[in-house]
Amino acid sequence: MSGTYQAHEIRKLADLVAVLAKHEWPVLLVEGIRALPDADRAAVVGTGRLLAERLPGVVFRSGNAEGSDTAFAEGVTAVDPTRMEYVITHEGMGRKRRHADGRSVALDQLAHVGEGPIGEYTVRSSPDLKGLVAAYQARGAKGPVGAKAAYLLRDTLKVIGAPEIGLSPATAGVFYVNEADPLAGGTGHTIRVCMERQVPVVFQVVWRTWR
Repeated sequence: MSGTYQAHEIRKLADLVAVLAKHEWPVLLVEGIRALPDADRAAVVGTGRLLAERLPGVVFRSGNAEGSDTAFAEGVTAVDPTRMEYVITHEGMGRKRRHADGRSVALDQLAHVGEGPIGEYTVRSSPDLKGLVAAYQARGAKGPVGAKAAYLLRDTLKVIGAPEIGLSPATAGVFYVNEADPLAGGTGHTIRVCMERQVPVVFQVVWRTWR
């Protein structure tokens, strides 16, 4: 797997600790693809637990999707569910997958999503999504196109945050990616937003060694 999209300054867990320590209120993305292989699930859960144990001052954030997001969150919430933050499209999304003591922030809480920084960074990071963002601006999350746009705008929100609702920007990201194509799909879009915002990210080829 290519390391092109990963932060070269983070190779060891101690490196991640150093990056996060530069921020007063660090937020760590812990997420990835939905199609998490069964054989790797225990490692993802274990890494979520390890990070929560070793990083007591950090808030953990995911999009609450099935697969990698849920596995990382399971590990984090086993240590401290109050430090888990779910960024979702609407309040009903994946309710059963969320720990009751975690924080949930929904995209539809925000006004003029497609026209502000969220829409801007979505298109800047993934220009091919311009039509989807325009559709969301016109009709919101209605219909299949609007629903798809909402998920991708939600992915951008996870990274850039929203000060008007007290959602801090992400500091770094730990991802489980498609090794053949790390920038594919919604996970790939999230990584591109991180790249645009200079948020360092690491993939499983790096964090597997931390356990």
